[in-house]
Amino acid sequence: MNVDQLPAEIVLHIVSFLEPIDIIRLQSVSRNFFSLTRDDKLWKTICFDNSRAEALRRRQELMSAQEPGLVALRQAMSALPGRYPAVHDHSAPQAEMQSHRLAAEERRRAMANWDPSYPDEKTNYYQEYTHRHAPIHTSWLQPPTVGGSNGKEVLEVTGMGTMCESNSQMVDKVVAPLEDGSVCVWDTGTRPGDDATLQGRIVGRSSLGLLSRRGLNASSQNATPQSKATMTETGAIECVSVDSRQRKAFFAVQNILNEVDLNTLQVVSQKTFPFPITVLSEARHPTPLTVGTNMTLHLHDPRDSQASRKQDSSLRCELIGGAALKSDFHRLLTGDHHPSHATLSQPGPLSILHLPTREWDGNGDIWVGGRFTSLLNYDRRVFPKLRGTVHSGARISCLTSLPYPYIPRELDLMRNAALSIADVLAAKSIPGHTIVAAAEYKGKGSLELYGLSSEPAYATLSSDGPGLGSRNTSYQNRQTASGSKLLSVAAHGTRLVFADGDGNLKWVERDGVTQVRSYNINQAAHEPYAYDAGNYGLFANPTEEPGHGDIVQKIVPTHGSGGGDEDRRANQDNLLLWTGDGRLGLLGFGAPAWEQSAFEERAESAEEASRLDAERQYGQTMRRALERQADEVRFVRGLGLGFGFGFQNG
Repeated sequence: MNVDQLPAEIVLHIVSFLEPIDIIRLQSVSRNFFSLTRDDKLWKTICFDNSRAEALRRRQELMSAQEPGLVALRQAMSALPGRYPAVHDHSAPQAEMQSHRLAAEERRRAMANWDPSYPDEKTNYYQEYTHRHAPIHTSWLQPPTVGGSNGKEVLEVTGMGTMCESNSQMVDKVVAPLEDGSVCVWDTGTRPGDDATLQGRIVGRSSLGLLSRRGLNASSQNATPQSKATMTETGAIECVSVDSRQRKAFFAVQNILNEVDLNTLQVVSQKTFPFPITVLSEARHPTPLTVGTNMTLHLHDPRDSQASRKQDSSLRCELIGGAALKSDFHRLLTGDHHPSHATLSQPGPLSILHLPTREWDGNGDIWVGGRFTSLLNYDRRVFPKLRGTVHSGARISCLTSLPYPYIPRELDLMRNAALSIADVLAAKSIPGHTIVAAAEYKGKGSLELYGLSSEPAYATLSSDGPGLGSRNTSYQNRQTASGSKLLSVAAHGTRLVFADGDGNLKWVERDGVTQVRSYNINQAAHEPYAYDAGNYGLFANPTEEPGHGDIVQKIVPTHGSGGGDEDRRANQDNLLLWTGDGRLGLLGFGAPAWEQSAFEERAESAEEASRLDAERQYGQTMRRALERQADEVRFVRGLGLGFGFGFQNG
C-alpha cells in the first residue's frame, strides 16, 4: 500500500514519533508531505514537548516515582474532585489502563495550562517552534555614510519607525532620522515577492539638515556639526512615528514636531511646543497623535489648520501653572474646540500607548508611562481630564499591549486541582487587553502586566470607575526579569520579548515569568560587519570589536497584530532593532536575511558605476563646451575680424 493512500491522521501519528529535524526534512519529499507536516496540532505538541514547563513536569514525575513520600502525595492529589483516581493496587484488573488514563489526563491539563494561545487567535506553531529553537542571526542594515570616497563617515541613527504597505501588517520600510538632520529609508525585504537585492539597503534619503534646519545656508564644513548638535540634544526615545495609511512620518527634534511626506521626503508642516518633546504615540489616521513633552501632553491633529502655527515660548509659565491659554469664546472663533494640553504633576513621559477602539469600553484610549511611578489613563473624548491611574512603583521605559485578557496566576491548572480546562478557556474568552510595561525598579528590571476587561474581576482599572478593579489582575516580575533596567518590550508571536541594559534580549511566555530563550546582541560581533563601531555613539569604544557593549533601545516586530494569509508563512515574523550605537538590524531565526558583505560589493560597484557615469557626463559636457567655443571662435574670426581687416585694407 502506498503511503500517499493512508489517511492523514495515520500519517501524522507516524510522523509524531520523528524528531523535529527529520520532520523538517520530510517536507521536501512532496507537496502532500509538506502540507501534512505543517499541521498546527503536530507542531503545537512538539512545542509543548520541548517547553520548559513540560521538562519541569517530567522532572517532578521522575522525582515522585523515586521517593515514597512524594508518591503518596501525588496519589492524594490525584484523588481530588475532577481527577482520575490513583491506582493503589497495581495488581488489580485494568490497573495499567487506569494508570495510562491518569498520565494522559495530567498531560492534557499540563498542555492546556501551558497553551499560550487564545480561542480566537490564529497561531502558526511551526513558526513558533522556529522562533523558540532555531539559531538566531542578526543582519545589520546598510549603514548611512557621508563624505567622499577617501573619508567616509558612518552616521548614527537617532530613532526608528516602520511603514507597512496598504492592507498589510508586514513591515515594508524602515524610516529613521540621522544625526546630520536627514531622513533615511531602508527596504526590509520581508514581504513575499520583494526584490532580494534591496534587502537591508538604503532606498531613499533626504537632504542634509531637513529636520534640524541648521547649516542649510552654511558651509559644508559647519553644516554637519551643527545638525549633529541639534539632533543629539533631544532626549526622546520614541521620537519617530509613521502613519502608513497617509505615508507620512512625524519626527520630534527638541521642541519641534516635523511632519514629513515620505513620498517626497520633504517637511510639509511644523509645530512648536513649549517644552522639549520626549515621546510620540503611534500615528494612525484619523486618530490624533499624542505628543508628550517634559511637562505636558498634547493632542496633535495634522488636519488642524493651526498645526503649523508656532507658539510663543513665553507661554511656559502659564502651562506650568495650568491656567487656560485661551478663552472659550476665542476657541470658538478660531475653531480650536479642544483644550491645548494636560499638565503633568511629574516630568518625564517616556512611552504613550493607544489602545484600539473597544465596544465594551470607549474610555481609556491613552496610557502614559515614564519616570513617574504610575500609569496615567486619559479618555480622548474628555481630554485633558485624567481618568485614572495605576500605581506601579517603577520607572516605565516602554509600553505595549496584547489584544487579549490577562489570565491571573490563580487560574493555574497545575497548582489548583479544583479548576477545569473549561474554566481557563472561559477566562480566555472574555474580551479585554493586557498592558505590558518594561520598567526599572530599584536598579533592576521589572516586567509588568496589567489586565483591562469589561469584567471587573479581570481588570486592573475597572471600566465602572477608578479603584474598582481586582488586585489579582496584575503581575510584576521584579525577581527574574533582569539584573538591569528594561529598555523596550514587544509582543512576538505567543511570547513577549524585552531588552535590558546589558544588551540581552529575552523571550518569555505571556505569563511574564517563564523564560523561553535569551540572546545577547553582542554575540553578533563575530558576524561579518561592514563598518567600524568606533564611529558611533557614547556606548562605543574604538578599541573594541563592533557590537561589543551595545544595547537594544527599541524592538519592533516585522509583523503587526492582525491576521490574514500572511500569518501562515514561516520565518516572516522577525524583529527590527535600534541599538545604542545608532545601528539598525534585523534579528531573524535560521539563515541570515542577507550577507553583510553584499553591502560592500554593492557599495563598490555603485561607487564605480557612479564614478564612470560622472566621468562620461563630464566628458560629454566638456566636448559640447569645446565645440561651442570653437563655433564662437570661427564666428568671430570670420565676421568681426574679417570686417576689421577689410576696413583697414580699405
